[in-house]
Amino acid sequence: MNDMPPNGIILSGMHSSGGKTAVTCMLLSAFAKRGVAAQPFKVGPDFIDPSYHAEYAGVPSRNLDPWLMGTEGVVKEAATFTAGKIGLAEGVMGLFDGSDARSDKGSTMELARSLNWPIVLVVPSAKSGRSLAVALRGFLEEAGPGRVAGVILNEVGGSSHAEYLRQAIEPLNLPVLGAIPRCDELEWPERHLGLQASQERSLPSAEALAQIAEKYLDIARILSLAVPAPLVENTISVLVPKLRIGVARDTAFHFYYEANLDYLRHNGAELVEFSPINDPVIPSGLDALLFGGGFPEVFADALSQNQSMRSEIRSAIQAGMPCYAECGGLMMLSEELISLDGKLYPMAGVIPGGVKMTRKLNHFGYCVASGRADNPEAKYHGHEFHYSRWQLESEQANLWHVRRPRHGSSRNEGYSVHNLHASYVHLHFSTSSSAVGHLLNSTKKDL
Repeated sequence: MNDMPPNGIILSGMHSSGGKTAVTCMLLSAFAKRGVAAQPFKVGPDFIDPSYHAEYAGVPSRNLDPWLMGTEGVVKEAATFTAGKIGLAEGVMGLFDGSDARSDKGSTMELARSLNWPIVLVVPSAKSGRSLAVALRGFLEEAGPGRVAGVILNEVGGSSHAEYLRQAIEPLNLPVLGAIPRCDELEWPERHLGLQASQERSLPSAEALAQIAEKYLDIARILSLAVPAPLVENTISVLVPKLRIGVARDTAFHFYYEANLDYLRHNGAELVEFSPINDPVIPSGLDALLFGGGFPEVFADALSQNQSMRSEIRSAIQAGMPCYAECGGLMMLSEELISLDGKLYPMAGVIPGGVKMTRKLNHFGYCVASGRADNPEAKYHGHEFHYSRWQLESEQANLWHVRRPRHGSSRNEGYSVHNLHASYVHLHFSTSSSAVGHLLNSTKKDL
């Protein structure tokens, strides 16, 4: 570890679903109430947790993913957005969980070493006793000296239980930075392998979370773990907008990395948001369309009933308007979405065949996509996570070849026609620029 004081803190855990997001939001609320400027981050490719962070930080949360961005990209992103602020990064899964079963590659631990930020473990403790201290000892040894700066006990059974755990942990010389009992405000529903989207539910107020944080956490000691980075002059050049990209954004489509939107803006795009659920037509004067992921299956009925929007999208793409669609966007552009109970919902009808929802994950994890017709030598680092299947993938997939490095499986994936890029694979645009170049080189108007 170097001698530079850290300008950020990493909240990690021993496994998933341990309360990391709720504690992150508590701290963001408490910091804001104390007048401490903080920049939230999410380790890994997650889209949902950052939306919770943004609600309480007042600024977009940024993803930090070494696989998608490269280590240099992660360090640069953290440095850029912690200027004058303290960084608060929520980890992914458990501290050592990453892309490799035999090392901490791709894990929160790897990122902590790259950034030299101290780690605070958030540990669910409702049913824990002294065995928790034994497990923590293993985490401390694996992380190495000085890496883990403290622990927050989550969901303790009461003050006596918290005191028992403090005594059990005391021989480890590991500061206990708080003990949180079960609170109704922190009972956040989950879907699939993560939280339900923040856009679909009411959230506790920032004031309520700040009060809980001040009552149960040692905020001053947590703040002492990092110092704000010095302010630096913004050297990011932004071009005068030269084209308009319509961005599908509503409760059905909201999976966007903030860095990807910045990439488009910094390359001369004006981003014009529209709602495929509520708007009758796409905005006028567009040069291109962007459909991120989300949960179109939850809003399939509303999407299917908006016939004018579906027709507009189909006509624009078939007339040559460039379009980039990821995951939920691919689902929207298919002929129909088929629910688990077999109900059919008409979609935009640009991609042949339907997309059927499934009860299990079809493809999950990091991948390498290659072999695009316009750039066959390029390789793109991406990520997939979907509970659906394009029914004609094996017959019609023509965008590229996707390989999963962890177990070597591969398949043809995605669909390309009429200047369309549609795929289940999520990309980081700054490291995959040629895959989105058609959006920025458009000359189409008012199609």
